[in-house]
Formats: sequence, structure tokens, C-alpha cells
Amino acid sequence: MRGYHDIGGKAAGPIEKIELPWQHWEKQVEAIRNLLGDATRRVLSLDELRLGFESFGEDKYLRYSFYRRRLEAMIDTLEKKGLITRDEVMQALEQVRANWQDLEACAAPTAER
Repeated sequence: MRGYHDIGGKAAGPIEKIELPWQHWEKQVEAIRNLLGDATRRVLSLDELRLGFESFGEDKYLRYSFYRRRLEAMIDTLEKKGLITRDEVMQALEQVRANWQDLEACAAPTAER
């Protein structure tokens, strides 16, 4: 049986071939995946990630971009292993956003300058 993620050989029309620059967060996702899966740490394998995003269900799989699927699968897998919770990830993300807003506020031009 063919999974929803297995689209090889299906008629899809021409594929637009454009080179898109990586977004900063995509680079971070890939760097974290590389660190967690390196020969020293072996916390997370590429096969585990693939199983993760191939188990999302069609709606979720099609809704997310490639790197968003990787990120979601990483979080799910690390959570299943008891290493981190999604709540901890979201709290850390909120802290990063708050810090970024503080930096932007400090860098904003003022009328006195």
C-alpha cells in the first residue's frame, strides 16, 4: 500500500525548479538535527525522523513545509524518548521571541537621536 507521503510516479505536472535561500530557522533545524544525530551523540536518527513525519497523517503532512515537518518530527521523537516536552520547546521559543523584541526595542531609532 502506498502512503500519502509517497508521491513518486504520480502525475503532478511540471515542477518549478527555483533555488530558494534557506531561512535562518531552517538552518537552525538542520544544525540541531545534525548535532543530535552525529556519531557521538546518536540521540536521533534520520530514520526516526522519517517515521515521525510519515506518521503525521495526510493533512498535517501536506500542511507543513519540509523543514517544518523535520522540526515537528524532532520534537515528537524527543518527547517520546522523554528528553524534552513540547511545552518546554514552546516556553523556550517564547523566551527567544521576548529577547528578540527587547533587542529590536533597543535598536529602534528615537526622536531624540
